[in-house]
Amino acid sequence: MSLIIAVPLESRHGERRVALDPSRAERLIQSGVQVHIQAECGHAASFHDEDYHGATVKETYAELVSIADIVVTVVCPTVEEIELMPLGCLLICTMSAFQHTAEVIALRDRRITLLAMDHLPRTTRAQPMDALSSQATVAGYKAALLAAELSPRLFPMLTTAAGTIRPSRVLVIGAGVAGLQAIATSKRLGAQVEAYDIRRAAKEQIESVGARMVDTGVEVEGAGGFARALRKDEKQKQHDVLAEHLAKAHVVICAAAIPGRHAPRIITEDMVDGMLPESVIVDMAASSGGNCELTRIGEHYYHNETLIVGPLNLPSHGAVHASEMYSRNIYNMLDLIINNGEVELDAGDELIAGCVLLHDGQIHHEGTAKLLDVECFPFGGVVHRAQELPDQTAGWLSDESSDSADNSSSAEQQDASSESLPAQVDGLPINAEGSANQQSVTDSDAVSAIEQKDSANTNDVESGKHDALGDDEELAHWPDEQSVSDLEKLDGVSASVDTDDAVPVDDLTLINGVGPALQERLYAFGYTQLQHIAALDDASTEKLSIQLELDDQIREQNWSGQALELMELKA
Repeated sequence: MSLIIAVPLESRHGERRVALDPSRAERLIQSGVQVHIQAECGHAASFHDEDYHGATVKETYAELVSIADIVVTVVCPTVEEIELMPLGCLLICTMSAFQHTAEVIALRDRRITLLAMDHLPRTTRAQPMDALSSQATVAGYKAALLAAELSPRLFPMLTTAAGTIRPSRVLVIGAGVAGLQAIATSKRLGAQVEAYDIRRAAKEQIESVGARMVDTGVEVEGAGGFARALRKDEKQKQHDVLAEHLAKAHVVICAAAIPGRHAPRIITEDMVDGMLPESVIVDMAASSGGNCELTRIGEHYYHNETLIVGPLNLPSHGAVHASEMYSRNIYNMLDLIINNGEVELDAGDELIAGCVLLHDGQIHHEGTAKLLDVECFPFGGVVHRAQELPDQTAGWLSDESSDSADNSSSAEQQDASSESLPAQVDGLPINAEGSANQQSVTDSDAVSAIEQKDSANTNDVESGKHDALGDDEELAHWPDEQSVSDLEKLDGVSASVDTDDAVPVDDLTLINGVGPALQERLYAFGYTQLQHIAALDDASTEKLSIQLELDDQIREQNWSGQALELMELKA
C-alpha cells in the first residue's frame, strides 16, 4: 500500500497558510503516494478543496490523521492534535521547540518522528528546503508595508506644487533574510534607508539593496569567523551609536533573530524615549520576545509619542505566496526522504540528521534536550558538523553571559565563515563577502533566494538550487527579475553614466565636499558640468539635497559659489 500524506487545516490562531498547495500535492500523487487533505485546509490561502486534483478530502482532523504515515503542517500541532496522531508516524513542520516544550514531550511519548524544517543545517544543498528563509521573505516585505501604512509620513520624496516632501528615514535592525527584504521594499517605496547588523559581512549585503550600513565600531567576529558575545563596553558603544540613529529615524523595523532562541534585546526604553514624535517601531521579532524591550506581543500601542507594533505571524498575511513557497520546501524534503514509495531516514545524510529532532522516543537535538534536561542521542549515533554557510539570521547573540557552547555548537545557530557565495535579495545580485546566508542561496531567480541566502538577492540565489530541481522548480522560488538598475531608478538614479558620451562632463571633485562617489551620483542625476551646479537656486538645491541625502551640506559648503569660481578660473 502506498504512503499516505496528511495535510490538516492549521488550527493555531491566525494561521492562514497551508503546508501543501494543489500543485505540489498533485506532483506527489503523480509520484505514487496518496495525499489526504482536511476539508477547507487551504481556503484561507485561496486554495479550495476542488483544486486538489486526486487528493482525498476528510472532514475532520481525527479522521484525516488516523491512518496517515506522514503528517505535514506549517506550524507545530497542538498537544491535543498530537494525541490523535498514529503512534510512530512522521511529522514534518516548523517546530520552534524552545516555545513548544509541551508539544515536544507529547511527540516523544507517542514515539513520533519529527523533522523540523527550522533545524536544517545552513548548507548550500539544504537551500531548496529552507523554510525559514522562504517565510522570512514574506515577513520582511509585509513588515515594510505595515510600517508605511502606520507611519503618518509618506515614504517617498515628492516634488509637488505645494512644495517638496522629504523621504522618510527608515532604520532596519538585522540584515538577515527578513531584514534585507524589508530594506529592499522600503527603498522601492522611496524611503531613505539605513541598516545595522552585528556581522561585518552584512555591510556589502546591506549596500547591495540600496541602504547605508550603520557602523557602530563594534567587531563581533572571533577566530574563524564565528560570532562571539559582546563585552559590556562594546554593548554600551553599540547602544550609543544606535541611539543616535534612532533619534533621526521616522520608522524602525526590527528583524534581528536567532533561530531556536529568544530574540536579542537591542532597543532599550531610553532609546525609544529619544525618538522623533509620531515615529513607528515594527518589531518583527515580537513572537520570540522582541528586539525592543518595550514590545508587547501582538499589540499596537504608543509609548510617549512612538507607536510600537509587535506583529505576529507576518508570513500568514501573505498566505498565498507564503504557502506556495513553504509547499516547495516541503516537497523538496519529501523528495529527499521518500525512496521507492518508502520513507528512508538516512542517518548518514547531514541534512536529515540535522533536522530529525525526535525519533523512536529519543531526542536527537542537543538544544532541545537541554531545554527538557534530558540526554541527547545523536541520530544514527553520529554527530554531524556540517560546514555551514554564515547565516545572517542567526548572527545575533542574546547576551554576553550566553554559554559559549550555545553560541557555536548547534547547527542552526552557528555563524560559520566558511565560503563566500553569490546571493541576491529581492532581485538584486550581490556577492557577500564570506557570508552566504541561511540555507537559501541557490542560484535561480527568486525572492526565496533572499530568504534562503541572507546575502541579498533572489535571482542568483536560486539558480544553484535549481540545477537539481528543474525549470518548474525555479518558479518555486518566486521570480523577481528586478535588476539593480531598476532599483536605482526608483531613487531617480540611472544605473550607470557613460562619461565617454557626447555630453561633456567636468571634474566636479574640484568642488570642496564632492568626492568620486558623490560625483558619480551627481552625474547620474544629470549634473555633469560646473555650470549645472552654479545654476542651483534654492528650490533645486533643496531637491538635490534630498536626492543625495546630504541635508544642508550643499548650501553650507556653497557648491554653487564654488562652481562659479571654478568656471571663472577655467575661463
